[in-house]
Amino acid sequence: MDFWLNNYDLLTGSERSLLHYILDHQETIQKMTCQKLADQCGVSKTVVINMSQKLGFEGYNDLRFFLKNRAKVAPMPASAETVEAEITGNVSKTIQLNRPEILQKAARSIVNSQCVYIISRGTSKPVGYYLEHLLLTLNVKCINIPDYNLLNIIARQMTHEEVLIAISLSGKTPIIVETAKIVKAYGNSLITLTAFSNNPLVQYSDLALYCSASSMDTKVDDIITRIGMFAVTDLLVHYVQVELLKQNKLGF
Repeated sequence: MDFWLNNYDLLTGSERSLLHYILDHQETIQKMTCQKLADQCGVSKTVVINMSQKLGFEGYNDLRFFLKNRAKVAPMPASAETVEAEITGNVSKTIQLNRPEILQKAARSIVNSQCVYIISRGTSKPVGYYLEHLLLTLNVKCINIPDYNLLNIIARQMTHEEVLIAISLSGKTPIIVETAKIVKAYGNSLITLTAFSNNPLVQYSDLALYCSASSMDTKVDDIITRIGMFAVTDLLVHYVQVELLKQNKLGF
């Protein structure tokens, strides 16, 4: 999945037109200054910079640097044996990264909440849907939020009896980090699921769950396996089931 599309809904009309021009002229863009690109597309430099930042870059120069690197010849795909070893290793390391006491606390927070909200983005979205399905199967009230326009509203309207689970491999997805900031500003509960790193999203987390991943740079390669995230999800749901049994809330 092309990461450009993951952030497309954040762009204004002018920014979308600008992005279309960039995608159609990627080689030319690498040699264009911010002002020249703005003049070419009939927008201001501010529009160019804002669009770049919404796509996750620090600014236009960062975007241009990314395009230069992306233009290089891609390496040959790894062998099947290498991929199998990577998957096995990621699952094993993921299990080691998550201490039982953290999983227990996360499960208790979920079971004791009046409602669980789940947010994810891009290639991590299937993890969110998977978690929602399993929690609903256990009769845990849970809502996966597919409409990013609702995130700001829900983050502000959450109560102290509810919990938000934010899923992002890099932990740097702008709209998810911004939602986490709002949740914490209102003093509400936040559980995060990211790759193992000191990323921005974890800074706002009450309980941080981690997965092992060979890479976290989804800008360059968004086909990075999320197998570790699915492994954490299965672990978490197991602890939720145990907690429900303890509280005599499990019923099918």
